[in-house]
Amino acid sequence: MRGGPGLALITAAVGRRRRLMAAGIGAGLLWTGTKLAAPLLVAHTVDAGVLGGDSGQLWLGVALFAGLAVVGAGFAGLRRYYGQRLAFVVEADLRDRLLARVVRLPAAFHDRHPSGVLVARATTDLQQAQQPVINIAIMVSNMVMLIGAAVLLAWIDAVLAVVALAPAVAVFAIAVRFTRALGPRALDLQSELATLASAVEESISGIRTTKGLGTEDDERRRVRDQAGQVQGAAVRLNSVRASYLPLIELLPAFGMVGVLWIGGLRVAEGALTVGELVQFSYFGLMIVSPLRIAGMTASQLKRAVVSAGLIATVLDEPQEPTSPTSPAEPTSPAELTSLQEPASSLEPTPPREPPRRPGGVAARGPGGGLEVRFEEVTFGYTPGRDVLRGLDLVVRAGECVAVVGATGSGKTTLGALVPRFYDVGGGRVVVGGRDVRDWPLPELRARLGVGFEDAFLFSGTVRDNLRFGAPEAGEEQLRAAVRLAGAQDVVEGRPGGYDAPVGERGLGLSGGQRQRLSLARALVADPSVLLLDSPTSAVDPAKEAEIVASLATVIRGRTTILVAHRPAVIGLADRVVLLDGGRVIATGTHDDLLARSPHYRQVLAAQPAGVPGQGVPDLGVPGSDAPACRAPGTEPSSSGVPVDRAVPAVP
Repeated sequence: MRGGPGLALITAAVGRRRRLMAAGIGAGLLWTGTKLAAPLLVAHTVDAGVLGGDSGQLWLGVALFAGLAVVGAGFAGLRRYYGQRLAFVVEADLRDRLLARVVRLPAAFHDRHPSGVLVARATTDLQQAQQPVINIAIMVSNMVMLIGAAVLLAWIDAVLAVVALAPAVAVFAIAVRFTRALGPRALDLQSELATLASAVEESISGIRTTKGLGTEDDERRRVRDQAGQVQGAAVRLNSVRASYLPLIELLPAFGMVGVLWIGGLRVAEGALTVGELVQFSYFGLMIVSPLRIAGMTASQLKRAVVSAGLIATVLDEPQEPTSPTSPAEPTSPAELTSLQEPASSLEPTPPREPPRRPGGVAARGPGGGLEVRFEEVTFGYTPGRDVLRGLDLVVRAGECVAVVGATGSGKTTLGALVPRFYDVGGGRVVVGGRDVRDWPLPELRARLGVGFEDAFLFSGTVRDNLRFGAPEAGEEQLRAAVRLAGAQDVVEGRPGGYDAPVGERGLGLSGGQRQRLSLARALVADPSVLLLDSPTSAVDPAKEAEIVASLATVIRGRTTILVAHRPAVIGLADRVVLLDGGRVIATGTHDDLLARSPHYRQVLAAQPAGVPGQGVPDLGVPGSDAPACRAPGTEPSSSGVPVDRAVPAVP
């Protein structure tokens, strides 16, 4: 049977656990020895003890037979124990490999594959893949028993041996056709199961939307229809099995009929003793069991190979490159600073990145962080449909830039290219003077703090979530991040504080609370570059003012790229960049763009809080006369928002 990558995967996984496999096979062979000895003992007992009238031989034979049964049962138990243990270890190993690969696969892979399908790979498919592993020792011991019985049968009577073993040849021929027919149906069933898992996962995750729209019955019908597809695939698979397995029962029975008929004639002729006929019949029955198990095992193995092949497909997917694509360059803060090139003759070389303060988020002065450059960047999620087209943008070290644009203009995509969630199709993204493709990926992402619009929290406590990106963070560091993110009320208002559970996906919290905890999590790691996507989209105006005031402190001295829609958040920026059609069409301050760019006013007018023509209130840090965030070469505007002198506004 051709197994392809699925069989190769199972074989390799089992090969790494040779001791367990050897222990199971050893126990199985000892069990086989007891089984093969039993008919020989029966023949002697019948001829000498029963027909010969020797009661001593009869009692001895009975005692030895009982002893063989007890010993055989013990070895059968060991065979099953080691087989199950091997299967569970192999399943755990494969699951570990699968999940290790899944978390390292690029975002583009996850865009194409629903999470429910990957869940099915890690559960249903793995369970199917480990099924034949349980039976390895059973298959080996049964094969040895079949060969041993055939040899002993031939030794007793060659003609009867042919009659008894003929069904084995027929069963093998049928098994070949059976496995070929089973493969496509097994693949269909596993694919339908994966789709059903995806539908169920989506249905449960979207339960609030379903209830809100009153579509519970529609959703039930959708899942039920998919379950019907699974049922149909399972019926088609079992129809093949149902047509094959009766032959496994019937053919050996014909063999036994032949043995009893011809053997009876041999006894009548005096060519065989009664004990030898009983012995021969016993061996014939022993052949039936391996043939029956072989049929079931063939079915299991084919489905396991199909499932393992689906797992192997995921394991063969290229993962994100963790090593740079060119020789590593110096990565200390001082060396990174020396690598940075000034964006223009008016921009001074940024100073060295300040050290991190033990026990809290680093205090950074103006010009801290790392410079980020987008140089002629072209990118599209699908070939021929570019989202960004030859985009050029420089975000100086320590500068805060707000990225504004209509839906589909490429704002979120711009931020996704910095941590290499996707690789550019053309041009390059440069962080700290180095192409992001030349950074070791863990080192690059360790310097970035990312806050998504759709804030995702993991099951566990508040502390677990805050430490997710920085497991070594101390309590002071957590508290500082929570304070800066304006999330004190989220933590202190829940029983247990930092040890309070947040629930699956953080659904025990409001959208605004999740967003603030997500921001705090990004700050715990004290990043050099902050990438924030609509950080106040899920909060009310009162809380937005609090978060904006906190952000004003957080972004000071850090390189920050803000995907923003609301004027209050835009006002945090030293500079505003307007995107349209994947290109930068205007750059300047909020007030400049309001005055000069009709497209900018149109974009803001489309937002709930967008009021063209109005300035942004002063966002300075409370208790300070300095503006909230100012990069080198900026001065405050009349509205309190820094005006970039180095990069003029584009009308």
